[in-house]
Amino acid sequence: MDGIGSTSRAGGSELTKGEIFDLLKNRRRRRVIRYLRANDGYAELNDLAEHIAAEENDIDVRQLSSDQRKRVYIGLYQCHLPKMDSLGVIDYNKDRGTIELQASVSQLLEYMDLDGEGTEQTTESIGTWKIPTVAAGVVAVVTIGSLGVGPLSAVPAATWTLVSVIGLLTIVGLQHGS
Repeated sequence: MDGIGSTSRAGGSELTKGEIFDLLKNRRRRRVIRYLRANDGYAELNDLAEHIAAEENDIDVRQLSSDQRKRVYIGLYQCHLPKMDSLGVIDYNKDRGTIELQASVSQLLEYMDLDGEGTEQTTESIGTWKIPTVAAGVVAVVTIGSLGVGPLSAVPAATWTLVSVIGLLTIVGLQHGS
């Protein structure tokens, strides 16, 4: 890993799994790839930095402060883009402030969680409401039944244990499914 960023590679060179995972472990670099793919493989640094800063701050580009822009711009300029360029994933022209996606990005895409349209999915975007809803439902029903409220009081304790286990298995299944 120490050699990353020290020499430049051609755009089609093979990346090691270590290099791939090192590149993809950073959310900002994944956002660079997504942005470039959505913009025909080309971007200018200013536009890219604004877009990523807006995403990171969950606001519109017009609402960005100078500090928010600068923080992302500097990180991209000094760290992320040179690293991606040295591995041949992008062609980064520092003087002109242009970035072009290279063919070797295909090696990264198989490790990115993309939906059918090539947009990265995160566990936050995949049904964040499902797990808490199932958990709340199981807790509510088992609590009411265990306290002997209404018709649920006739259900034996073993059934409440079974309902709890099924609820836990459903939650685990939802976590692994996302």
